[in-house]
Amino acid sequence: MWQNESISINRRSALLWGHRLNRIPHMIRRRKTLALGIGFFGAVILFMGYHGVFVPLKFRYLIDRVESAQTAAEERRAFELAADWGRVWEVDRLKPNASITNGQSSGGYLVRLEWLESSPYSGGAYVVYRPLIDTNNLKVLYRNY
Repeated sequence: MWQNESISINRRSALLWGHRLNRIPHMIRRRKTLALGIGFFGAVILFMGYHGVFVPLKFRYLIDRVESAQTAAEERRAFELAADWGRVWEVDRLKPNASITNGQSSGGYLVRLEWLESSPYSGGAYVVYRPLIDTNNLKVLYRNY
């Protein structure tokens, strides 16, 4: 096929496939741009998934654990989880005659826990009201920073 055998093999392939060799830098640039775009949108989706789905579910779980504790041991464990998984910002002991908003009244103190984190949907802090079973369980929430 080739009359002159002095043409190197690389030169022959360049002559035969020249139209494809010119497109390779553009293809690489296009792939890099596409990979960066997918990586950026993947990071945005992960960030929004964490703060928009996981964090509200986590605090809903913590609030349910605190509200549903029946014994002093369950209450202590719920307070430990509340302190470990979030930043308990405020612990208020309300008056003994105060009542919870859903109609339950407490015989002892009513405790109001407020976390530093806030809901991405309402903008307000996560808050739970709890009739206190054992006052010694409040020591779990007090941390020395």
